Amino acid sequence: MRAALRFNRAGVKVERSTVRGGRTPALNQSDAARVYRAMPIQSPYPDESLSCDTRPQFIVNPLIVTDPSNWIPATELTSGACLDVLFELPYRLWAAPPHAAVTLAWKTYTYRLAQPLAAAWTMAREIPLLSADNVMFQLLPNQPYISIGLRRATTAVLPTSASRRSDGAVVLPDEERQLDFLRSTLIEEHLVPLMRNTTATRKIGERTLWGQAAAAFAYAFADISVTAAADANRFTALLPVPGLAGVGEDDTVWRDTCCLAFASPALTACRDCVTVSRARRSPRRLVGQAARILHRESRAHDHDC
Repeated sequence: MRAALRFNRAGVKVERSTVRGGRTPALNQSDAARVYRAMPIQSPYPDESLSCDTRPQFIVNPLIVTDPSNWIPATELTSGACLDVLFELPYRLWAAPPHAAVTLAWKTYTYRLAQPLAAAWTMAREIPLLSADNVMFQLLPNQPYISIGLRRATTAVLPTSASRRSDGAVVLPDEERQLDFLRSTLIEEHLVPLMRNTTATRKIGERTLWGQAAAAFAYAFADISVTAAADANRFTALLPVPGLAGVGEDDTVWRDTCCLAFASPALTACRDCVTVSRARRSPRRLVGQAARILHRESRAHDHDC
């Protein structure tokens, strides 16, 4: 039996049997990655697309903002200049009281930051630059309520990455160095200054807000990763207060802090709310538990001050 040499779309040489019904062997993981990289990348936004040049693209390339006129720089949050704009969003959408509006705003904002991070890590072991000076956002009247954009596609990659020669690639020797890159950019240069300005102007404790960031990581990886538990544990450990959220063995998210959604007239307690156990609780007990959480957070803020 003769076998004809053929080249697939990625330029990988494979053999195909000349026997009728012969099938091309399945590609291994590295070859499959080359096929993926060779495919044109489509933007998720209407009427926009990215041209596919000869260099591989980063996972976050579709998030690059070409016209920043309708976007708010994240540095306006870390400086404190636009905090009111962010915290007014839950009030307008759900009539959230001031205390709950801050927590819900942190919950939404950090989740939108965690989504491209989880996608880039899961699909290509990439860490996008999410420092405040590279992130912009828009407030939307409907879901997803906050949209995230990037000035540059700068991304930390491994030496084995197909994107290592692309413009904006920051080549690091191993995954630990990539996590250090994330800690110094997203956490220390973005979330920590945002936390500092939030707690300085709003009556809320840091633990509650870091819990929203931890839950954001957990939910983002639970949405996309087949190793969500390990990934969530790895990334939440980078936060100043670790261990506040994660993904269980059954792939469900657990968390130790409350987003205070129940305090808003237009919302109810989340299905995984820490104020409600797996057993059904009465409304009176739920209100009592909620009051204790609010009191505890108020005391935590007074202690932080």
